[in-house]
Order: sequence, then structure tokens, then C-alpha cells
Amino acid sequence: MGTTTFSGPIVSDAGFASKTDDAVVAGGAALLTGTTSAVGIYVGSGAPTVSAAKGSLYLRTDGSGTADRAYINTNGATTWTAVSTAA
Repeated sequence: MGTTTFSGPIVSDAGFASKTDDAVVAGGAALLTGTTSAVGIYVGSGAPTVSAAKGSLYLRTDGSGTADRAYINTNGATTWTAVSTAA
């Protein structure tokens, strides 16, 4: 697949595709990210443990309540703060 470029800063050398065969990573894996200092979106099971840029978002696949479904990185490393979500 060729290079796909959006009007924003996200670029893929291999294109983008829907994947259903990858297992969810405990603690988080990058879904969208630029460089190590850029804000990213991470997905995973369990509480986030991945190091990420301050302001990055983590979506928890096994969250069961309004206080454990989404997190925001608050220190540019591994500190994540839960974001309250609607039911």
C-alpha cells in the first residue's frame, strides 16, 4: 500500500487498514501517534502503563464504569488520570 497523508500531521508509510486479528495489549499500545514527544491515542486492557506524551489519551477496552473507561496522561511519562465518562 502506498503512503497516505492527511491534512494534519499524521502520515502512514504503509497505509491504514481495519484490523480485527490483533489482541488488545495489556497496559496499552499506540493507535495514533507521531513522535515520542507528540500526543497520541492509545488502546489497551487494564489500567494504562505505557509511557506517553502529556495530553495523550488512553481508551480502556475492559473498563466497566464511568471512572475507568478513559484516561489522560498528565506528566509526559506513565502517570494517567481517569476521565469521568457518561453512562
